[in-house]
Amino acid sequence: MDDRQAESDSHIRNTTTGVSENADHPMTGHNDRWETIIDEMSATATEYRNAGWKTLELHPGDILPLPSENGTDRTDLDSSESADHTPTEESTTQDTSESHTRVGLDIIIPDNEFTQLAEITSGETFDEYESFRAEKGDVVFVVAAIKASASDTVVFVPLYYQASDAERMTQRAITRGEIKLFVRPLSNDRQVVFSQSRPELLLPAEFET
Repeated sequence: MDDRQAESDSHIRNTTTGVSENADHPMTGHNDRWETIIDEMSATATEYRNAGWKTLELHPGDILPLPSENGTDRTDLDSSESADHTPTEESTTQDTSESHTRVGLDIIIPDNEFTQLAEITSGETFDEYESFRAEKGDVVFVVAAIKASASDTVVFVPLYYQASDAERMTQRAITRGEIKLFVRPLSNDRQVVFSQSRPELLLPAEFET
């Protein structure tokens, strides 16, 4: 991928899940690009495994910027209600600012992947964040490598969203100096939350500092 942004030196790559072909869906017309990004993520994950890391590659379906542009600031599951919370070095277990408004990306993954995610993140502190970004028109593609350096554990999260659908998210993330990834299964009864104190790593290139 081009336009790399990273907090440490590394590469990235993985494999694909189907996304909607609805006319209004951000991935419409971009599935080939998404598959390439997933394949690249998979290759990088293999490099990490060969180097002795414990790895997990996620394959999201829908990904929604929060708060949305239609004024909805929350999904049905609040961070304070989550059964699983994975802290990074600077995160807290509950978002207390702006009336619990969620700022970040709501990421839906298959139930079996969520089970693996809950297992691999249990008891871990994720203290390194690395991202690889590409943009195609209005669509932003990112692969986040979220690392627990003490145990050589890394979770790969491929992301996509339309920049025009994420203006409120972007502005609030810049203001807060933090963006979150809310990862949940289709059942919507649990979530794992990753926090990143450099939101520009997940935002369009124009927000680089």
